[in-house]
Amino acid sequence: MNSKRNMTMLILSCDGFSDLWDGHVKLLEQNWPDRNMDTYIVTDKPSCKSYKNVRILSAGEGIEWSERLKYAIEQVKTDYVFITLDDYYLIKKVQDKSIGSLLKMMVKEKIDYVRLFLRSKRSILDELEGYKGIYNLNTRCVYSVNLYSGLWKKDFILAMIKEPQNAWQFEVALSKRATEYGAKCVMSKRNEFEILDVVRKGKLLHKSYFYFKRHPGIYTGDRAVNTVWYEVKLGIKTILGRCISGKPKRALKKVLRKFGVQFFSE
Repeated sequence: MNSKRNMTMLILSCDGFSDLWDGHVKLLEQNWPDRNMDTYIVTDKPSCKSYKNVRILSAGEGIEWSERLKYAIEQVKTDYVFITLDDYYLIKKVQDKSIGSLLKMMVKEKIDYVRLFLRSKRSILDELEGYKGIYNLNTRCVYSVNLYSGLWKKDFILAMIKEPQNAWQFEVALSKRATEYGAKCVMSKRNEFEILDVVRKGKLLHKSYFYFKRHPGIYTGDRAVNTVWYEVKLGIKTILGRCISGKPKRALKKVLRKFGVQFFSE
């Protein structure tokens, strides 16, 4: 058997979202069985759940999200970390060699972060020389570095943790901190890791609800489904982030806040 690659997978979660774990692990094992790295679900409270190829790492109850992340990173023995979230379900087969090639690229080119999520498009710069489908990122754009699935250099992600923060506060601060760090960040348009975004505000999104209807046995919990109005507001926020910037964006945010739309960035 080949020795494990120099990367560890962390699935960030908490006890309140443990109903998502079975489905997450089931699809992970189905679509990336040969990932060849230690894999952990990072949670707060101790859990009685167990999985064959995924271990559960309990950071401790009552500590903030960023502190759980820090605890987990400090347990990692590898130089690189694959980070994803509990409600990002892997729905397409992963070509393991494609992830291996990204890791080799990170080492050779001294890259700190590889984003596997296509948006936000405004942050995408020129193609990285010698690597088709890999693009440099402008870390001055908010959310250019984010918590969607991606590969991180261990030292870099540790440097991003400054004080106790929840996941939304931490994510909105990432791009600014990456700029201050002088990080070399890229994103891939090769679609190596295709996910289904399952939950918002603790409730299922309609797209995940219908996916589970079509694929019985993946999610067996009893979460409610978000309202259509909530998802309309979510769509407006997404379009706003992709297409508008500067003063028009700030003005529109001011109006939308009056209708109950929440933003974590200015």
